[in-house]
Amino acid sequence: MNKINTKIVLFSVLATVSLLFGCKDEVAISEDTPCPKIDWYADADGDGLGNPNVSLKDCNQPEGFVLNSDDKIDVRATSKGVPMVFKVTGETCPPCGGWGWTAFSSLVYRYQGGKALSWGNYGSGFSNGYFRNQEASPTMQAFQDRFAPNSSKPNFAVNGRNYSTSVADAQNAADAFINTTAPVGMVLNARIEGDELIIDAEAEAFENAAGTYVLGAYLIEDKALGPQSGDAGANGDAEHHNVMRGSLSDNAWGEVIAEDGLVAGAVYSKTFKMDIPEGYNRDNFAYGLIVWKRISTVHIFVNAYATQ
Repeated sequence: MNKINTKIVLFSVLATVSLLFGCKDEVAISEDTPCPKIDWYADADGDGLGNPNVSLKDCNQPEGFVLNSDDKIDVRATSKGVPMVFKVTGETCPPCGGWGWTAFSSLVYRYQGGKALSWGNYGSGFSNGYFRNQEASPTMQAFQDRFAPNSSKPNFAVNGRNYSTSVADAQNAADAFINTTAPVGMVLNARIEGDELIIDAEAEAFENAAGTYVLGAYLIEDKALGPQSGDAGANGDAEHHNVMRGSLSDNAWGEVIAEDGLVAGAVYSKTFKMDIPEGYNRDNFAYGLIVWKRISTVHIFVNAYATQ
C-alpha cells in the first residue's frame, strides 16, 4: 500500500471512531478538521432552559447544561413561608424616630437574608409626604388604607394584620410564618438597563388553590435620606430603613397570574418594568415579590419573596 492510500485509510478510521464515540477533546482528526466545540448553558433548576450568563464550550453535552439560553431565572422557588413585615410610620412622628426606629431596626436585622420582606410605610398622618411624594408608583397609602386604617404611629403589621405598637407580637407572628409552608413560592431576577429597572419574576404553585391570584413586584431602598422627627433625625437627614419606593405596576397590588386558581406544579411568569426616578440610590436597592389572593377588591397576603 502506498503512502497516499495509507493516509486515506487512517483518516477513515479516525472519522469512524469520532462518529461512534463522540469527540472528547480538541484533537484534530486531520490538520484541517479540529474538534467542534459548541456553547452549552447551565440549567441549575432542571427546567430544560439554560442560563445565558453561565456557559461553557465543549464537544459533548456536560451534565447540567443545555443548548438553549432561554432561562430568565435559573433558580427554583421553594414553599418556605416568607412574611411581609412593615412599620406604619411618618416623618413628623417623634416616636417613629425614637423607640419605633430602634424596634424596626431590630426587625430588619432579624429578618435579613431574605427571611422576610420588610419596609417602612409612610402613609398619611404624622407625615409631611416627603417619601410618599417620591414613590415611582403610589403604593404606601394603599397598604396603609388596607392594613392599618386610622391607626396611630408607629405601628407594626405582619402579613396584613396590624399589631399596633406591639413589636413582640409582630415578631412572633413573623417567626411563626417562617416555620410554615406556603402554597406558592417565588424567585426573581432584577437588572437595570439605563434608567429602567426590569424584574423577571416567577411564582411556582406547590398545591392546587382556588381563587384569583395576583403577583406584585416592589422596589425598596435602604438608607434613603430624609427628614425624621425624634432622635433619629436630631442631626438633620436620617438614613431611613427600607423605604418602600413603590410597586412596579400601575397599582399597589400587581398583575393577575391565575384567574381560575393555582395549579400544583405550574410556574407563572411575569416581567415588570419601572423608570427609576432621579435621586434614588441604586446601590441600596432591594426587591420583593408578593402573591395576593384577590377577593372582589380585597387583596389577602399569601406569601412573599425578598432579596434583602
